[in-house]
Amino acid sequence: MSTKLNFEDTERVEIDGALVRDAPKMNLSRRAIISGLAAGSVFPIVSSCTTNPYTGQTELAFLGDDQIASMAATAWTDLKSQTPQTSNSQVKNRVLNTWNRIERVTPKAGEQWDVAVFDSDDVNAFVMPGNRVGVYRGIVELVENDDQLSSVLGHEVGHTVYRHANRRMSRAMLAQAGLAAGQVAVSSSESLKNYGGAIAALGGAALQFGVVLPYSRESELEADKAGVDYMHAAGYDTPQAVRLWEVMDAKANAARQPEFLSTHPHPSTRINALKQYINAKGYALI
Repeated sequence: MSTKLNFEDTERVEIDGALVRDAPKMNLSRRAIISGLAAGSVFPIVSSCTTNPYTGQTELAFLGDDQIASMAATAWTDLKSQTPQTSNSQVKNRVLNTWNRIERVTPKAGEQWDVAVFDSDDVNAFVMPGNRVGVYRGIVELVENDDQLSSVLGHEVGHTVYRHANRRMSRAMLAQAGLAAGQVAVSSSESLKNYGGAIAALGGAALQFGVVLPYSRESELEADKAGVDYMHAAGYDTPQAVRLWEVMDAKANAARQPEFLSTHPHPSTRINALKQYINAKGYALI
């Protein structure tokens, strides 16, 4: 469920906990940025919007989904070779049976998926570009029922339906270009250039805490709601999505960092958002 982006090197991007290699890096010289700004080419956002085939929404996308899936292929292969998969047929079948019910009611029904159940105590699950889903034994053992497990799996499908990996990588590239352009503006100003380092640091912090992390948390909530939609369509008990986060909150370390520093919303935020969504959709009354 976690997603991290490293702005210092977008050749090595971590998406949902897995390293993706060979992502394009924007290394622009000062002269190139000035020329690009003059030509309107540094921020190609106008020509880099695509329509999401699953939602119909227009989205920022500098890369194609196939490109990102290709970047993730090696990381997925490495992960499967380095992390043992469970030999417990009961655990594996429980995941796969729940997965089959969820997947067939999503907009991506019928697509090719690779679902791996890893033999690890980690309480987590993740999705990688290219329809690759990893589920750790720890989260299977933590959930109280298959309804809660369906919420986890539906959440991961939601990330792919809303193309969160592509959107996050595209925003990372755009943010890097924005920082570079800002540095050019500062260095070109006689009154500001002596404060360039401090301004750049503040600019980086503003992007991280004002754009990147809030967007990541927004994506998690969007995937939560998508997961509830799929739960309902598959006949699962949607209030169990709320109960899942109560269980997760009780499991979590009490020394949790403040929400504004995190890529994920606080469980209480997710609980409140899910309650409101389930009530508004008429799936149940909580």
